Amino acid sequence: MAGDVREFPLEVFERRPQRFILEDFDVLEPGVALERVKGLWPRSGLCFVGGPSMSGKSFWTLDALARICRGEPVLGRRSVGAGVLYIASEGAAGVRKRIKALRGKIGPLGGAFQFIGQAPNLCDTDDLAELRETIVAAQTAMMADGRELGVVAIDTLSASVPGADENSAADMSPVLHALQEMARELDLLFLVIAHTGKDEGRGLRGWSGLLANADGVVMLESPDGATRMGSVTKVKDGLSGDRFAFELQRVVLGLDEDGDEITSCIIEEADAPEGPRAGRKPAKASGTAALILSAFDRVLAEKPRPIPAKAPGVPRGVSGVNVNDLRAVAYEIGVGGGPADIPSDASPEERKRNEARWHDQRRKDFKRGLDHLLETQTLRLQDEIVWIAAAKAGVGP
Repeated sequence: MAGDVREFPLEVFERRPQRFILEDFDVLEPGVALERVKGLWPRSGLCFVGGPSMSGKSFWTLDALARICRGEPVLGRRSVGAGVLYIASEGAAGVRKRIKALRGKIGPLGGAFQFIGQAPNLCDTDDLAELRETIVAAQTAMMADGRELGVVAIDTLSASVPGADENSAADMSPVLHALQEMARELDLLFLVIAHTGKDEGRGLRGWSGLLANADGVVMLESPDGATRMGSVTKVKDGLSGDRFAFELQRVVLGLDEDGDEITSCIIEEADAPEGPRAGRKPAKASGTAALILSAFDRVLAEKPRPIPAKAPGVPRGVSGVNVNDLRAVAYEIGVGGGPADIPSDASPEERKRNEARWHDQRRKDFKRGLDHLLETQTLRLQDEIVWIAAAKAGVGP
């Protein structure tokens, strides 16, 4: 009946374990944070290795995981040796060749590195349950050999969520939650290889919660010549931002039935120059940044815009410009080069392709130049408005 209060026997409450524990600020101490790679990856959790196609994501990840199998440093950070399970959801045949090439470089790992060449569907509960059983079986087998299974790598995320909308929280949040729960339950690290989108400067492709939920992120960049670059872009409760570099060395694995070489690559570490974090490239040359600043002065004189009211630390009277106006004038005065170089005898299809490449290159040049100015704190950008970071009061209308 309405208003009745249901009475529970006292013993029900006495048997219930206490879930929420009060701790006093004055005496609270941090817990012990166990790490698989110190200052990079935790013992248990969810981390990502991201980058565009051809950036060497799987080559670098395979090398890093083999180092963990041997208890060797990764990016100069001490690792705690453990076994690895690598799931090649995408391009399993190519990954097999990469593993063989790596084995030729470092030798056998004595069962510490296991491989699965079939793609799980992380959106399917039955597949998740079967994957868990396989991981537990690998744990048991490694324990029998006196080692623990420490890392499960998934290559790649997109190939492991067929049919899912990678931009949708409704599709991707359950996947991340399932991996995090499995990591916690089985006390291991999931290391997920993921692509970037069309604009690699935005980081991991898809739902923004990927980065928010990650315990660590390493990002690789589009190759610029032989050297490939990467950065540690997130370390939960730690420092990030350091850069690294490597090159791919071609390795001949054997001959096929036609007598042609079967090849793959291994990585060789290289010196990393100082620069912005992975996913961001500086302007191609200092001239690009100078042209953008010239365009800024011109637009500011013709079309000044007020600075967003919520922008912190901006003196009164400072004005800025709309970023789209800035881009248009930057193109006009030379950012991205002159008109598209199209042969006079080009077909309509060739002309269309060349023009599309030219427009795309101009967009990239402008973005790199603007990113450089933002990263050096020459300019600031908020709500589509750009202004001089060190501008003096009184500029503008």
